[in-house]
Amino acid sequence: MKPAVTSSYAAYAVLLLFLANVANYGQRMIVSILLPAIQADMALSDAQLGVMMGGGFALFYALTGVPLARFADRNGRVVWLSIAILFWSTATGLFGLTRSFVQMLAARIALGVGESVCIPTSHSLLADYVSTEHRPFVLGLHSTGAVLGATMSLILGGYLEMRVGWRHAMTYFALSGCALAVLMFATLREPSRRGIAVDAGASAVALREVVGHLLSLRSYVLVVVAVCFGMLVEFGLNQWLPSYYVRQFALSVSEVGFRYGMAVAFGGVPGSILGGLIATYLIRRDIRWLVWFPAAMYMVALPLGLSMLLAHSANAALTLNGFYSFAIFATNGALWAACFVHVPTLMRATTSAVTLLVAGVTGLAVGPALVGAISGALSAQGGGRALQSSLVIIESLVVGVIVPLLLAAPYLRRESQDRIRMEIRNHIPASSQVQPMKGL
Repeated sequence: MKPAVTSSYAAYAVLLLFLANVANYGQRMIVSILLPAIQADMALSDAQLGVMMGGGFALFYALTGVPLARFADRNGRVVWLSIAILFWSTATGLFGLTRSFVQMLAARIALGVGESVCIPTSHSLLADYVSTEHRPFVLGLHSTGAVLGATMSLILGGYLEMRVGWRHAMTYFALSGCALAVLMFATLREPSRRGIAVDAGASAVALREVVGHLLSLRSYVLVVVAVCFGMLVEFGLNQWLPSYYVRQFALSVSEVGFRYGMAVAFGGVPGSILGGLIATYLIRRDIRWLVWFPAAMYMVALPLGLSMLLAHSANAALTLNGFYSFAIFATNGALWAACFVHVPTLMRATTSAVTLLVAGVTGLAVGPALVGAISGALSAQGGGRALQSSLVIIESLVVGVIVPLLLAAPYLRRESQDRIRMEIRNHIPASSQVQPMKGL
């Protein structure tokens, strides 16, 4: 039996997992700010860039996430997360040495395989380090690492590209990830599992049982549909927006890196933190706010995103980009909490991996590739603003996020009532599983 960790050590663990997410998104997103330089150096088309950023990375990210996350969950989450960080950082370094599109695609595939371990394993660890009532806030805080990672990749990536070139920029990011992997392996402890199933000595749950349980939850299915559309829009936009700003407003790569990075940071960081806090406050009154709150934020994000893409000046577009980032990142804590709220302890990492599998194939893989394909097709037809038009089309798909979330609300409440009745019938204290919330 592992000793209980102190609150200060739990905070340190949350910090390390936060930094892992910084490295995760930083090394994933640095290519977006380097695209103009890479495209000029390697003579690649928009369609090739879309496949490299989306399909090549995301397909393997999604497909390998479930088996690797389950393997890490059974064989030591901290150890294998450390190994994964080292692996994907090495892939980032090798990307800087590539000399052909095929080599670049192979490096991105390796990056996707390594990064597929990060979020499922981190979510599983966080669920054991923090209590249920604090989970929306901590998950929102963890997602802030994505904002910081994206911001650092944009600002530092643009600066380093100007100073030392895009290849050396990749090397520097790779070395920072390797250092984090060593620190995590040396100082982070595997926490004790929370939950009655683990205390009773249960072993890992079979994948078919996890999938069967998730499919039985209509709220989860609808939330996953929303997450799929959300990832399609998010990654379709954020992988291409730097190139859009360069083309649309004739800005330099370094200027776009700094200004776009600051817009994401000023909107995304407070959005993630405040979104988690607000969701935590609201769900104590009614569990349906787990889906109502992100639906409301996406309703705000849709007109902001379209206005951003149709703005006539860089200043207006980047200002709106900051507000847009606030609305989008405010949803992360609530959405992940909605995925986990009715999931037993031993199913958490697999649930996260399954969610990323479905969302990765339909969202991450399709989003950037679809933007590139639409842009290429419009360019061939003589479209002067082909990239802008393709991004507007992608942003319009936010409707596919809002509708499923609103439909999920009644099921979320009904399933919560069923769970509480089952716990009472089986004489299981509600505190040992998911805490009952007011408004049920």
